[in-house]
Amino acid sequence: MKATFVLLTNSEIHNFVRKISWEFHQKYRTGTRHISLPPHISLKQPFRVSHLPSLEKYMDELAQSIQPFEVQLNDLQVIPIPFDKFTEYGILWVNVEETDILRRLHNSINAELNQRFGDTTADYDGDVYRFHMTVMMGGQLMEIYRKFQDDIPTSNINLRYTARELAMFLYDEPLGPNSDHLCYKIMPLG
Repeated sequence: MKATFVLLTNSEIHNFVRKISWEFHQKYRTGTRHISLPPHISLKQPFRVSHLPSLEKYMDELAQSIQPFEVQLNDLQVIPIPFDKFTEYGILWVNVEETDILRRLHNSINAELNQRFGDTTADYDGDVYRFHMTVMMGGQLMEIYRKFQDDIPTSNINLRYTARELAMFLYDEPLGPNSDHLCYKIMPLG
């Protein structure tokens, strides 16, 4: 099993992101299973975990240590993800403005998890991690994502919300569009 920690959105942002996701699916038939988790900002990429009660205890401590804070959502971006040397899939995401608090959270969560649970490294973690909120991923090749981006009148969003909840998502392995996953636990910040 794998787990990750995320910041959830408020209802306004949730509805905004899901409207775009549904429109994308309706036009390009991408499917929605791979975006069935609530809109969120990942603080850590999915990592292997073997003892869920210990991870829940860590989550309780983590949620208490974070005070609610403001998040800036800037624009929609289409990001290519290489599948093999011939194929690219796409991710449509909302670019989240990186702040000191987001970077500190990402770095401290990575360090604390490694210290408590051993190797919890994951692809894209670390200094190269880009904060984002996934709108749609997989299901179609990159060309479809570029077409959808061309259909958007403006990619500038300029929305803000106050992050107030931390969630833990769990995933069966192997990860992929057909793997089982769920939002396992939600805790208020502070």
